[in-house]
Amino acid sequence: MNAIHSLIHQPSLFKNLFEHLSDAVAIIQNVKGRMVYTYINATMQRVYGDLQGCALNDLYCEAEWSHIAETMEKADKFPETIVESSGRSPNPFQIPYGIQSIKVENAYLLYIKMGSAQTLKLIEEKERQRKESDSRYESVVETSPDSIFLHDKEDRIIYVNRAGMDLLGADKAIELLGQDIKKFLYNESLEDVRERLKTLLSGGYVKGPIERQIKRVDGSIIDVELHGGLVEYHQVKAVQTICRNISERRKQQHQLEEMAYHDQLTKIPNRRYFFEKLEDELKRVDHRDSIFALLFFDLDNFKQINDRYGHQIGDELLVIFTKRLSRELRKTDTLSRLGGDEFVILLSGLADINHPRQVADRMLDRVLRPIHLQGCEIEISVSIGVSIYPEHGVGQGELLTNADRALYKAKENGRSCVSVYTHGS
Repeated sequence: MNAIHSLIHQPSLFKNLFEHLSDAVAIIQNVKGRMVYTYINATMQRVYGDLQGCALNDLYCEAEWSHIAETMEKADKFPETIVESSGRSPNPFQIPYGIQSIKVENAYLLYIKMGSAQTLKLIEEKERQRKESDSRYESVVETSPDSIFLHDKEDRIIYVNRAGMDLLGADKAIELLGQDIKKFLYNESLEDVRERLKTLLSGGYVKGPIERQIKRVDGSIIDVELHGGLVEYHQVKAVQTICRNISERRKQQHQLEEMAYHDQLTKIPNRRYFFEKLEDELKRVDHRDSIFALLFFDLDNFKQINDRYGHQIGDELLVIFTKRLSRELRKTDTLSRLGGDEFVILLSGLADINHPRQVADRMLDRVLRPIHLQGCEIEISVSIGVSIYPEHGVGQGELLTNADRALYKAKENGRSCVSVYTHGS
């Protein structure tokens, strides 16, 4: 076992020996059939960039990779020594380098002596290129309308553009730099955020865009759309998050959903919402011993009211009627307008089959009181039909049909009354 192999098994000693060395040092290992930089020291990173975790055949062209592979083959023949590279071009490091084979670990030590004037010029050129690259990056993202954040492996913000400052409500970048990016993500577990950022930092893919909420500096919450990717900034791997404010879009979507699922006159759920809710309730009760009921309401004399007082008063009457039905309903109950003068209440989570009748009787007493509109006292008549799950049916069609039959039974019994479905009626 050679000395380098021994050091690899003592990470702290290995790092202390090579981390502050003025020469460039790297470990190259076979990882799942690919030769990968598994360690680079600070000098290697400063001169050649953050290569750790990168596969050599992804970084270099075929001729450059062959240059390294050829040196590795020579090193395999003399595992106890550092073998010098050939002088032919193209040399991926632009200056001579040496490789020592570590047979036991299927790894190689890469050593580049950085003492010559040529080396200093290389470092200066790399630094100039880095600064130009960073400057070009900043110039591009500063003019972007999207909010852009860069954060390092510790999740600290290391760069933010003007749009990013505006998004978070910061006056200056200094208010955000060094802050943990996770603190601005609202209503999402830190573990989930960390896992996503870890995937991106390792070069993995996170399908986007994803929609999240962000907490601004002033504590307000906004809806955003996020894209993430890996970039290099100041020779450090960083996650780039592109962020767009979608609060207005979410608001419009919510308004459209409200229009699709709510009655525009009475502002209560509409027919479409009711049928979806009923279907969900039927799926839910399949898994537990539960009772629920449907209460069908019909205004018996609504057409006469419209004909006598006009449609405006008819509409106002429906709004008042809806408010009367809504009183005393539990959060688990759902009132919907099926259309015209027909309404339905879904009473969920009942423990007693007598409960629906009691609720319907109380509601009937309340809604039959005269309504005063524009100086007129308007008498109304309401019939109510009731069907109960599972006694009167276990399917949507059966329950709706039986509630409708009970409603017409109430009308036959003189109207302004309640009828609970009975088999054979």
